[in-house]
Amino acid sequence: MGSVASRWLVPAVVVITGAAVAAGMVGRTVYSRPAEAKGAPVVPSSSVGPLPGSAEVRLSPDSFTHPDRTSVQRVLQGYFDSINARDFAAWRSVVSARRVSVTPEAGWVAAYDTTRDGGVVVQRVESDVVGRRLRVLISFVSTQDVAKAPPLLPEACIRWRVVYVLVWEGGALKVDDAPESRVPQMARC
Repeated sequence: MGSVASRWLVPAVVVITGAAVAAGMVGRTVYSRPAEAKGAPVVPSSSVGPLPGSAEVRLSPDSFTHPDRTSVQRVLQGYFDSINARDFAAWRSVVSARRVSVTPEAGWVAAYDTTRDGGVVVQRVESDVVGRRLRVLISFVSTQDVAKAPPLLPEACIRWRVVYVLVWEGGALKVDDAPESRVPQMARC
């Protein structure tokens, strides 16, 4: 009985190993890095520069494998650039129609008039096939006047981890207003 089991064990291991290698090769082909992706995946470092950090939106190795990474990086770069430039018209062009409809310009300007965001890293991108949405986990640093900081963390420098929901409108990704975005994690710098 033992010799019958050992005769099947070797071929079974060979077949399973071959299937795993083939699946890995297919996955590598599907998620290969295109030339249009901006920059290389960011590697965490221990060096600390002036806060809030670079204004460039960067991708983690995990988010770099997502097929929509270029569109995600582009819309988030426009989003954070518009906040840093205090440019409501530019911000309006990268957010959903629903978000624009609930955000008056005067309130937006007042909320961000001292904000500077940087060190933005897209940590993860998850697709919601049913709703054609993307859930994007982002980490970034903001500096602002303490009076403009969130009431729960009145600090001049805050490290954020938040999920932004992106939706497709008119063939472009837009930052939407969604419940997932309303519960960020915050910590003092």
